[in-house]
Amino acid sequence: MQYFLKKINTLLIALLASIGFFSCSDDDPVNVGIVTLQTSSTLGEFLVDGNGRTLYFFTKDVDGQSACTGACLTDWPIYNAPDLQPGPGIDVNDFTTITRGDGSQQTVYKGWPLYYYTGDDAAGETNGEAVGQVWFVAKPNYSIMLANAQLVGHDGKSYTSTYQEGTGETQYFVDSQGRTLYTFIRDYNNINKFTAPDLSNNAVWPIFHVDIDALPSTVNESDFGEIDVYGNPQLTYKGNPLYYFGQDANRGENKGVSFPMPGIWPVAGPQTTVAPEQPTIMVRNDPTFGSVLTDNQNRTLYFFARETKGTGACTGGCLNRWPIFNADEIIVPQGGILEAADFGSIGDGATKQLTYRGRPLYYYAPGNDGVIEAAGQNGGDNFGTVWFAAKPDYSLMVASAQLIGLDGKNYTSAYAEGTGFTRYFTDAAGRTLYAFTNDTENTNTFTLADFSNDGAWPIFHALIEHLPTGMNADDFGEIDVHGRKQLTYRGWPLYYFGQDTAQGDNKGVSVPTPGKWPVVTNDTAPAPQ
Repeated sequence: MQYFLKKINTLLIALLASIGFFSCSDDDPVNVGIVTLQTSSTLGEFLVDGNGRTLYFFTKDVDGQSACTGACLTDWPIYNAPDLQPGPGIDVNDFTTITRGDGSQQTVYKGWPLYYYTGDDAAGETNGEAVGQVWFVAKPNYSIMLANAQLVGHDGKSYTSTYQEGTGETQYFVDSQGRTLYTFIRDYNNINKFTAPDLSNNAVWPIFHVDIDALPSTVNESDFGEIDVYGNPQLTYKGNPLYYFGQDANRGENKGVSFPMPGIWPVAGPQTTVAPEQPTIMVRNDPTFGSVLTDNQNRTLYFFARETKGTGACTGGCLNRWPIFNADEIIVPQGGILEAADFGSIGDGATKQLTYRGRPLYYYAPGNDGVIEAAGQNGGDNFGTVWFAAKPDYSLMVASAQLIGLDGKNYTSAYAEGTGFTRYFTDAAGRTLYAFTNDTENTNTFTLADFSNDGAWPIFHALIEHLPTGMNADDFGEIDVHGRKQLTYRGWPLYYFGQDTAQGDNKGVSVPTPGKWPVVTNDTAPAPQ
């Protein structure tokens, strides 16, 4: 019997609310049309009727129409006040009335239809707050509100929360007027990478800003921040700068989810993850040079061929033209071809310099005055035939170093004792490459069929895809050596020396006698037939 009476009471409450007032025990129906503010220590200010009954928003009503119908109204009776009387601090112009699908009227506040919650047994209760994470008290000053809706792109297609074609509601943020908020996947933590300095593209994706005064209780205020974008404030969420989409003309629209393609501009919401930190080093896909290492301002980085040992050989006045590259920490782009483990550093303090796979990194200053070349330029490549744009995928590389044989003696490029730099080829990791003077064109005369002597002079092979400026891919070939591949240069089979144990070693030049195994250079003549 008690259960039966409770159900009847619930239905009566819904019925009375639908005709314009909320009735419970001794509530006065006349006071229903009065709307005032009540303050909670946890929720702040929210709307109540003249009897102190809390009013609510439904996040699925983001387009301004009521999505609560049928059985939903049993727990969430509509609020309707044809002759609404606002209390202090409430503007009557913020209220409108909509006609629901069933023909009944419902009062709307700032675009949000208003409801009661039958779970509130007494005035001032807010038991409906965050129910299902879609019902929230009606605050007069939401800075940001939650919406639950189908994502429908500017292409007219429906999308899921993973930006695949399909149906299903997604929860996301809107401003106080119901306009959708977005993030940009190419932004970094507290860094806007889209907006032009002159704001010429701001109409496409306008930056968003608001002072955070009130939020739904499920949203954490500490997740929001503010950045400066060319003199204009922009709000961030978990470090992600927030934007509107210029083509969202009406509240509740979320057309930006497919522009220019799905997922580039995701809606911002509780599911949004912390924005990635801006990389300290990146890769530019250059139309002429291919993949090139740059700083996070797109300024090209360079290798110096004389640094075969991974130590800084550019000092003093050299640094006026080739300033060193350094960063406080190494951060590489997520999901890219770079790995943080490939980077290191040499020096410390003002002389600290980042390295890539053991090679120190530099900028190029064309005026020899320390002023780094503009973003996107590669003017230092092949400078003096010893400076090259730093690429992450060189097949081979160039070294320019003193030849020091296994006997500890210095040798010139003619393999006579003496000092002087010789410019020669290495593999991508900086290991020296040699030819064998007894070989002939495309014929390896050294390696035994069982490879028992391969440890002394290991054969070398690599796919020729990316070469420093000055090398010609047509000079390279490939031969079969007892079932294994060996790279050739101008017909000469290429080898390592087994006792070159450190980057930059070229000990093989004196074994067994100087010049028997010369390093390979641009000047190496074609192998004899």
